[in-house]
Amino acid sequence: MGLNSTKSALTNAEYSLTLSSPNDFYRNLSTIQGEFHLNVRSKLRIEKEIRIDLIGQLLENKKYASRSNRNSSQFNNTPNNNNNIFLTYSCSLITSHENGTARTIKHQQVNYPFRIPLGSNLPPSCEFKEFCVVYYLEIYHDGRLLPNTHKRITIAPQTPQIIVPLPCKVTGSGDVTMICSLPKSFYSGRDCPVVPMSMSITNPKQKQIKAVTAQLMQTVSLNGIKRENEIFTALLNEIAENTKENEVNTKCELVLPANLSPTYVPNETGQPDNVPSIAITYEFRITAQMKGATTPNIRLSVPIGIE
Repeated sequence: MGLNSTKSALTNAEYSLTLSSPNDFYRNLSTIQGEFHLNVRSKLRIEKEIRIDLIGQLLENKKYASRSNRNSSQFNNTPNNNNNIFLTYSCSLITSHENGTARTIKHQQVNYPFRIPLGSNLPPSCEFKEFCVVYYLEIYHDGRLLPNTHKRITIAPQTPQIIVPLPCKVTGSGDVTMICSLPKSFYSGRDCPVVPMSMSITNPKQKQIKAVTAQLMQTVSLNGIKRENEIFTALLNEIAENTKENEVNTKCELVLPANLSPTYVPNETGQPDNVPSIAITYEFRITAQMKGATTPNIRLSVPIGIE
């Protein structure tokens, strides 16, 4: 998971960056670890330091621009644009001598390990039409950015709790009662998982149920401003259209699209002023479309993880 070695006009050296995590994402309170590899072919002079910076940036109202060497889209923004940077953590890799004189490295290949601890209040990496939060590593030599060292980092929320969620129940007119439940408490947003859903409908007066639909809604909040995005609406084909049965008990399956941003609810306690407050939640809105009666609706929370 490193950068290809690149000749730098600033240092006359070859360098690369390797991350040691077995995953391609990091969580709050974890540590980003890796090595900076430096191959000095002739002579390298260090007046101050070579350092690595972890940068967190909020980008708003920009158009996406695809990059062929990445699997995700990115806002059209230059890597070193300082607008809306809310995090900069600098980790020194190589410094000058203690007395302030320059350090000179000659004809040497060396590796410099680094550790960058993550705090507890960082919003996760995410991309939406209106804004995105990105994290990346950049390397500087004596205050100058080294070319080709912009490395995207994915930060994920804490691991969701594994519980059995309680079923949701609603009763509409005509005493039509609908109960929906999910078998587990979170689902992966990375690989189109199938979500099984248990559905029970009690229809004592045999009202005509025209159809049952499931709508997946995403609610996103940035600094208190909320917006809703419809991900999809699906017809539950397991339930016959125009049914008048007294009892309907079945299991339905819904397929989540890949690469949904994970569910995240921030802890407002101790949130630094400069860190954007972001919340991301999902829910199924299950609707039984009735003929001549009030349509019952259920809202069923669906936490999405990054696993």
